[in-house]
Amino acid sequence: MRLDAGVVLAVSLLACVPANARPTDTPLGVTAEGLLAAGRRLSPTLRAAALDTEAASARAGGADRLDDPTISDSYQYYRDPGVFSAHTVMLSQSFPLWGKRDLRRQAALADVDASRGRQRAAQDELDEKIKVAYAQYYLAYRDIAVNRDVAELARRMRSAASARYGQGGGDQVAVIQALGEETAARIEAVRLEADKDAARARLNVLVGQPADTPLAEPARARPIPAAEPVLAVLMDRARAANPALSADNAAITAARTRSALADKAWYPDLTVGGGPLIQTNNRPVGFAATVGLNIPVPWGREASGQQDAAAQLGATQQRYDEAMLEIEGALGQATARLRAARATEALLQREAMPQARTAFQTVLANYSQGRGELVAAITAEHQVHEVGLRLLQAQLDEQVELAAIERLIGGDL
Repeated sequence: MRLDAGVVLAVSLLACVPANARPTDTPLGVTAEGLLAAGRRLSPTLRAAALDTEAASARAGGADRLDDPTISDSYQYYRDPGVFSAHTVMLSQSFPLWGKRDLRRQAALADVDASRGRQRAAQDELDEKIKVAYAQYYLAYRDIAVNRDVAELARRMRSAASARYGQGGGDQVAVIQALGEETAARIEAVRLEADKDAARARLNVLVGQPADTPLAEPARARPIPAAEPVLAVLMDRARAANPALSADNAAITAARTRSALADKAWYPDLTVGGGPLIQTNNRPVGFAATVGLNIPVPWGREASGQQDAAAQLGATQQRYDEAMLEIEGALGQATARLRAARATEALLQREAMPQARTAFQTVLANYSQGRGELVAAITAEHQVHEVGLRLLQAQLDEQVELAAIERLIGGDL
């Protein structure tokens, strides 16, 4: 009988298995997909981002509207009784010319696109956090399973030590050491339960639930793509779909449009007005009309507006370039770490775990037959445990880097 079969089975369960469509009644917490859907539906962060987009859309709806009309009453008085005094009630309206209203609307619509990009970026960031938190939640359960099997191995070592001591071939120290291993496994179980509860609390908060809401036991980790991602391909996908870049692109469009609008500030706008002319001598009411043009005087306001718009355009372009460089650097780091994690997992699976398993079986068999010391079996058991935990950590690292890559490219890998 292989004494460490439970350890090997537990650490191998983290291997990612593709899943079919999730049933609609699957309890929350079983899969990452269910938590992602809940987060998109319940997260206050995403609701706030959606309201920001709604506000930007509302502003765009009125961006090309005319200013409010103006009503005025002027009174002309003449001391000469031969000249009739009169009231002139005038309703006037200003009309921006030269396509200014269209430019205002275009800039506002670009602001809406930028807000939508920020909303999608907020969703991608939340998705990444949920994916990582779910991987940690899953790892906590697998850690508990590994520790449970280690506790069983410690119990068997104590049984072997007690049997050898009862036969007069061992000493009481070995029995005490074996008991110490069982105690250490129980202490570790307490810590791992706390890690599981912490991961569950974080997941609940991310999906917009109270931290102590129960979650089902996770069933599987998200699948890791078999093919190794290529940085150039990932960058092409990031340029096309990264929402932060889309938001920066829209911001550039808005800034460029406002720069064109600032240039047109030197062009006059038209104001027309009309209204009744009411004379004070009870003569019939007349009509008065007016046409006016504002005069863009070079006192600095228009030039300042042009400089402001040009600086804003340059700043948005620089932010886009900075975001592109940051994405490329982050993708390079994430792909390198993913590659390292996959190589580490492969080495642990193919070499380190079989070696540790063989060593433990050999040492424990020798000790049970009266050869060697218990400390050698304990050391071998620790090695099996350590390799199992390192294997789980490598697979967690894969999940973390996969989530980062998917956020950066704006979609699943």
